[in-house]
Amino acid sequence: MNWKYFIIIFASITIYSCQSDNQKPDPTNGLKPNLVKNFDAEIIHTWNDLYLTIEKDLPGFRPASTSRAIGYIQMAAYETCVPGMPGFISNSAYQQGLKIPELPKDINEINWNIALNSCYAMMLRHFMLNVNGNHLAMIDKKESDIRTYLRGTTFQDIIDNSEEWGRAVAGAVIAYADSDTEAYNQTLNPFPATYVPPTGPGKWEPTAPNFTPALFPFWGRARVFAANTQDLTALAPLPFSTSPSSEYYKQHKYLNDVVTQITPENRWIAEFWSDDIVGVTFSPPARLVAIANQVTTHKKMNLEDALHFYCKLGLAINDASVAAWNSKYIYNTERPETYIRKYINPDFESILGESIGRAGLEPPFPGYPSGHSTFGGVQAGIFNEFFGTNYVFTDRCHEGRTEFDGRPRTFTTWNQMAEENAYSRIPLGVHIKMDCDEGLRMGYVIAGRVNAYSLKLP
Repeated sequence: MNWKYFIIIFASITIYSCQSDNQKPDPTNGLKPNLVKNFDAEIIHTWNDLYLTIEKDLPGFRPASTSRAIGYIQMAAYETCVPGMPGFISNSAYQQGLKIPELPKDINEINWNIALNSCYAMMLRHFMLNVNGNHLAMIDKKESDIRTYLRGTTFQDIIDNSEEWGRAVAGAVIAYADSDTEAYNQTLNPFPATYVPPTGPGKWEPTAPNFTPALFPFWGRARVFAANTQDLTALAPLPFSTSPSSEYYKQHKYLNDVVTQITPENRWIAEFWSDDIVGVTFSPPARLVAIANQVTTHKKMNLEDALHFYCKLGLAINDASVAAWNSKYIYNTERPETYIRKYINPDFESILGESIGRAGLEPPFPGYPSGHSTFGGVQAGIFNEFFGTNYVFTDRCHEGRTEFDGRPRTFTTWNQMAEENAYSRIPLGVHIKMDCDEGLRMGYVIAGRVNAYSLKLP
């Protein structure tokens, strides 16, 4: 059994231990009203961990579909509990068409953990595309196990009320998500045959060894939550040039030299942040959730604060994916491999895939701006807002991995972490500096929009 269930049930038993046999259990240990802040955040970590476990293996789900899923899943969790969060407001204040039902019961008739359990389960089943029978069984078992533990702490009417409420909120958020038909249809068809990439010097083309067609070429049409229209288009990239004196050439030459003469430190950084390969690790946007789980566990955030934080992080991740992919297919800039093989080093290959014996892999979409860098900027901007700019943190996301060097890395600021994440793409061999520079800039801009998207009343 997962130790996290014992934490959940221990907390719940402690809460209800003062109740007499003939008195209805009160999830706030006798305090009225029933406030979300009196719960811990362990149920969020438990469901996020399951998401990360399943997401690792889903083809065609990363990086756009998973960003969308994270945004809506975290939104639904927040909306499930906002009736018990005085001073916080619903996302429906900003999202036209999001219709969250009114809580039909008094909040003292709701157990927030039970409601969240039903909400998370329903959301994962809907948004996690390409799952197999084993994955669905994992979701079913997680829901059932948590329900079984929590059932012993309260009466059946509270269980029924709570589960009904969690499913009602999940259904409302799902309806809102699916009303974005552009995004919905693209999640079902991430490699549309209708997309024909432009041709010409410096333009993206499918790369060896798989020559995979363009992934999510129309994602720029997907819904954003807080970003403005102007935030969705990157600044113009460097002009294409084959002249050795041009900045365009110099950045490609620098990347070639770093990769072909790679140091142990650069290899460690490149592989530590890669998260590119289905079946090996979770995706780059999901990596932010894995980092968030570590930080919120260390901070011992209560359920109210954690829901607020994860909701804002999810909104930012979604908007970052739309901005980055919108810009990628506006400029259609070639991957470094294409340019370097033509003009600098015909034998060049990235180190992406070395950990599984398939060096030379390249992501199947244009290079500018870097998605990793955009997610890195978003992460730093949101984490700065919630945890302060100076926060010593050791990332243990890949501790114990044997395919690559997953030793933990320690950072003294979130900006330092974001920059390492962004520029790790250079020694990996898949992005030149301008891709990383612009991705970081865009990520910080989007984080600023989400930080200004206030769910907390003044």
